[in-house]
Amino acid sequence: MILKPLLNLLCLSLPFLHHVTAVSLPATTGPDKVGTYNFFITDTTRKDVFAPTHEPRRIIMTLYYPTTSASTNFPHPEYMSPVVAAHYETTLELPNGTVKSITPNSYYGAPLKSPNVKLILFSTGFGSSRYVYATLAEDLASHGYMVAALDATYDSPVVDFPDGKIAVADPENVAGNVTAEKVTKYYDERVKDVLFTIKSLSMPSLTSVIPGVGAKGLKVERVGMFGHSLGGAAAAGAMAAEDTILGGVNLDGRFFGSVSTKGLKKPFVIFGAEGHNRTVEETWKSFWNSPSKGWKRELSLKGAAHVTFSDYAPLIELLGLKKLFPKEVLEEIVGTIGGLRAMTIQRVYLKAFFDKVLAHSKGKLLNGPDPNYPEVSFI
Repeated sequence: MILKPLLNLLCLSLPFLHHVTAVSLPATTGPDKVGTYNFFITDTTRKDVFAPTHEPRRIIMTLYYPTTSASTNFPHPEYMSPVVAAHYETTLELPNGTVKSITPNSYYGAPLKSPNVKLILFSTGFGSSRYVYATLAEDLASHGYMVAALDATYDSPVVDFPDGKIAVADPENVAGNVTAEKVTKYYDERVKDVLFTIKSLSMPSLTSVIPGVGAKGLKVERVGMFGHSLGGAAAAGAMAAEDTILGGVNLDGRFFGSVSTKGLKKPFVIFGAEGHNRTVEETWKSFWNSPSKGWKRELSLKGAAHVTFSDYAPLIELLGLKKLFPKEVLEEIVGTIGGLRAMTIQRVYLKAFFDKVLAHSKGKLLNGPDPNYPEVSFI
């Protein structure tokens, strides 16, 4: 579970939050400015099995993409939508405006630089909002990719839709009282969400609303995917079911479904926290020893914990909270590696992988250890 330890940490921070000042997410490293846009689709062929009433499956995502230098005429989006921010601030008893003090690098509604853009899908950790992975998504977009960061309806803590509909997750999920059977159901729905999203993004009648796309739509023949925790499992599951997904990355998540025994025929990377590897994670071991001959790598990030693979790691550092807690509390949440350093490394390795798979890059970063990144081990 991701949210439970974070609740504990943030509740400890309450006496200090009046010291929080406005901060920006870590600057992007690519040559392009980044545009962003919330894209909403409905799968009318599928009932949402988690909804309290009979309704079709609704999916909302944030698209991050390269835009032109003129994008600075557009506003920065809020880090979270007002409804989601209010939910977090109420649930965690944070002062009003805490979330609003965080500013992304992207520009909302700025036009896509070119509709001929390579697509990368992203799936969140279980019980996490799509918003808390903006740092990774923005950076990939600054290097020319379109990243579609999907929320998982009734799995993400709260999801709000353009028509005013709000989907709130089961409180038992936040408390960590969720069965393996139910997590598997969430996983199955996430994979279906991904497949429907790819189909939808290939339909000009739907994508024409995305700024800069136009009537001809997007070109989505070459697609990559990554995810954190349960989202990493969903990346593998979607790859197994969809030929257009050419490669994927699992950020510290165990596998579900047949992928763990059958493996994948296409390139895949497992990027784990320190101590979490195939010697202790049976689903990773099974995946690694599967008969499939797909190219694969297992990397380990020294000093990382499970939540290090999200915005929480750099934000704790940027907001000045790192000095306010016992060392052991922080290590449980975001590990011993600095949050900004951890984010730098994740960005570099994700870019290297998608450059290899989607842009045919000849880079050597994934061939073995690199002295510039001694924190990364090849398992």
